[in-house]
Amino acid sequence: MQPRSDRGASLVEFALVLPLIIMLILGMVSAGTAYNLKITMTHAAREAARYAAILPTEGNTGTWLSAIQARLLADANGTLDAGQPGAVYCIAYVDGSNTGSETKHIDQTSTVGDGWCFDDGRGDSEWRVQIQAARTTRFNALFFSRTITLGTSAVSRYEVFVGGSP
Repeated sequence: MQPRSDRGASLVEFALVLPLIIMLILGMVSAGTAYNLKITMTHAAREAARYAAILPTEGNTGTWLSAIQARLLADANGTLDAGQPGAVYCIAYVDGSNTGSETKHIDQTSTVGDGWCFDDGRGDSEWRVQIQAARTTRFNALFFSRTITLGTSAVSRYEVFVGGSP
């Protein structure tokens, strides 16, 4: 009796392992893309908050918020544009008066309203700028796909006071 050949065994093993390897590679690429998106949004929020901290409001909070919004969108390199899936952001100026009367925010729809973007634990006792941004993206790995939400926030102490300190 002749011994059986093992020539086709490696091809069968490769065919069984190939989908797992492809899924791993696609998952790494998808995760890397999502991480890059998160870093871009974090950078944009931090830079916009730093810019806002030194930009005087000059009595017109709406114009000031629009300037910060333009800076945020420019630094985000298109990741927070209106056409992006699930892209939202909020920019808030908190005046530190303990009344909340001068707390104004702007969101993606460009409407100015009252309130904080998020609770940063500081209450109304400190003059500051809050920026929060988020968007959804798809995570794909061959047989599996999921929508994930990436978010970031930044707070910067407001450093410019027109007409003296508060």
